[in-house]
Amino acid sequence: MQSLRDKLYMPIYAGKRSAASPVKITIIGAGSVGMATAFSLLTKGIPTELVIVDLDVDKVEAEVGDLQNARQFLPKVAIYGGSNYKLSSNSNIAIICAGVERRDNENQLSHVQRSVDALKTVIPHLVENSPKCIIIVLIKPVDVLAYVSWRISGFPKNRVLGLGTLLDSSKFCNAISKKLGISADAVSGYLLGEQGEKAVPIWSSVTCAGLKLRTIYPEIGTSDDKEGYNKIPQELIENERAINKGKGANAWAIGLATSVICQALLSDANCVFPLSIHAKGLQGVDKDIFFSLPCIVNTNGVRGIMIQQLDDDEKEKLFVSAKKMEELLQSIEW
Repeated sequence: MQSLRDKLYMPIYAGKRSAASPVKITIIGAGSVGMATAFSLLTKGIPTELVIVDLDVDKVEAEVGDLQNARQFLPKVAIYGGSNYKLSSNSNIAIICAGVERRDNENQLSHVQRSVDALKTVIPHLVENSPKCIIIVLIKPVDVLAYVSWRISGFPKNRVLGLGTLLDSSKFCNAISKKLGISADAVSGYLLGEQGEKAVPIWSSVTCAGLKLRTIYPEIGTSDDKEGYNKIPQELIENERAINKGKGANAWAIGLATSVICQALLSDANCVFPLSIHAKGLQGVDKDIFFSLPCIVNTNGVRGIMIQQLDDDEKEKLFVSAKKMEELLQSIEW
């Protein structure tokens, strides 16, 4: 007979890896997301060494110099950077923030293909210099490019992950809490599957202070939802578009979310986050893809997933999302 623990989660990796000390983290890309991530890591005192690698030497040296000037106001940390990937040698965590901008009127496949071509250069350098690191992918489309990074690296699937729907889920819970007039800390819920506008809200498991909202208000999130909770996902999409139009990316939010992942990866807290991982064989997924599921995270990377009790509509939406993701991945030229 299965124990409650066995019913709750599906293991991915059962090995044991001790917490790293000292901690070296490398960020690839000195753009707005890379620097927001660097700032978040530094102010939380997470790394003892922080490296920023970017091909734009003037840019990365200026950013590193700016951070070094604040060393007196930060926990003890060595900060350096440049264009040479050898600087990243023996990193515990490597964070990929250097993306390829989508051109005007460029279709998705063309943009993805250019991103894949760029990763074919980046990932081998990381593997060569830090063969034991955990890779976190932040660039979009994150599910596709996390899969590409995993495939190029040859790393085990527990050691490559994408930011996934962690930030989306946080915004989802925050929006629900505002509508309820309750602290966001009391609300728990997920957007799963493909990150971004096609993420699937899992209304069936949203709780507030331990109470499942659908048992109290069965219409929540459905077309019969007269209180308007079903409008929240579209409102979040419009918010994301407005931020992207105004400043290019949710850089600060992404940086802070990534710092929380890093904290979990460097401890044995076994935190649960919705992250983009290799999903084949998990939660009924039969496609060779990455997308977001609730992951148990510790020093091994992704230890396993929390198994979700989805309703039929949620299962169907995730199935459709997985199929489209697979079709896109099969169109890539390797």
